[in-house]
Amino acid sequence: MKENEKTNTQNNNINSGDKLGYLQLIQEPICRMSTISAIFKGFAAAIVGGIAMISFKYINLIVLGLSFLPVFAFAMLDIYYLKLEKKFRYLYIKVKDGINYSLNINFEKDEIKKAKATNWDCIKSPSIYLFYPIMIVVLVVVFILKCVKII
Repeated sequence: MKENEKTNTQNNNINSGDKLGYLQLIQEPICRMSTISAIFKGFAAAIVGGIAMISFKYINLIVLGLSFLPVFAFAMLDIYYLKLEKKFRYLYIKVKDGINYSLNINFEKDEIKKAKATNWDCIKSPSIYLFYPIMIVVLVVVFILKCVKII
């Protein structure tokens, strides 16, 4: 009887170790995605800052208008990576609670809503709505000022 208890304890320890390793495996992409999000914000800020600085003298309206594209592209990529990050966080919680041991993040619609990983949920995230609209406003202001020949 004691041997069975010892074997069960060893299995639980192995499962705990496997679970810890599995949770670390899930946590690594979460960390990478948050780093990538910060990099996107840095690129977008650099583009807007650079365009705003050189637009006073050296840039024409076409180039200024094209500067909106990278900001929108970085915003879309940031939303995509935030969506993936939220899915991985939901998977992490499910594994932590012992519900799921799969790396599949292709969730059903109801699970995506539970994970708050819809596009709209990601747009409503402060990391998106407090950053990218300000970048767009700065570009619009510079564009308008350039159009009316103030700068």
